[in-house]
Amino acid sequence: MKNILITGLLAITIVFLGITGTGCKTHKSTTEGSSTSTMSAQDYLKKGNAQLDLKNYKEALALLNKSIELDSESGEAFAYRGMAKYHLKDYKGAIEDFDAALKIIPDYGEVYDLRGVAKAELGDKVGACEDWNKAFELGFNKAYELIEKYCLDDDQKK
Repeated sequence: MKNILITGLLAITIVFLGITGTGCKTHKSTTEGSSTSTMSAQDYLKKGNAQLDLKNYKEALALLNKSIELDSESGEAFAYRGMAKYHLKDYKGAIEDFDAALKIIPDYGEVYDLRGVAKAELGDKVGACEDWNKAFELGFNKAYELIEKYCLDDDQKK
């Protein structure tokens, strides 16, 4: 189950990479010397996404924390941070972030799918199946593979 869940999560990561968020809040940080640069929440989000893609999950987490610090209304930032936590095996933390993302963007089918994967890792099959069904209902068709494999009885499978 774990290999399929990880494969599915990586595929979902690719889908997330196409998502663009909003928000222009900025953070001034100093670099070596006397120059300063201004990074927005969106900048941190993009850098965090890039680190997720490179499987640098701790670095992604740090960048996404900064993004959320600057813009606590970014559902994408919470979703990505949940992915980083998932890969760091902080499944409860991942679920908390996925919950936060869904409060901001309630019809975010991919996040229901991801939250279902995290719940499955914690042994919550019922919760996982509920989330995968919700993801499928919202049009995230890839969730059906997990529903079929883990949620349907043999006589329900087609």
